[in-house]
Amino acid sequence: MEELESQPEMAIFFPPDILGYEDKLFNIREWLKGDGEYGLAYEVMVSLLERFDFKISGKSAVRLLEVGLYFGYKTDLESDHDLDWRT
Repeated sequence: MEELESQPEMAIFFPPDILGYEDKLFNIREWLKGDGEYGLAYEVMVSLLERFDFKISGKSAVRLLEVGLYFGYKTDLESDHDLDWRT
């Protein structure tokens, strides 16, 4: 999360038809810390990393992958359908 927050220059790439950079990161923080919505936070973080050119360390990328594998998190994108063990 800190790595995404340390890149405020990415805000200019968020189109006006979606929630902005600061609001997205605020929501993720709330889902992680207050609401316990870890799956939702995971999905939004992965979607941000796929859509925008954020830079994260290899260590963070591996941890994100491990969390997704351990808890079975994934996005609901059509491209992830084959990876969804819930169906």
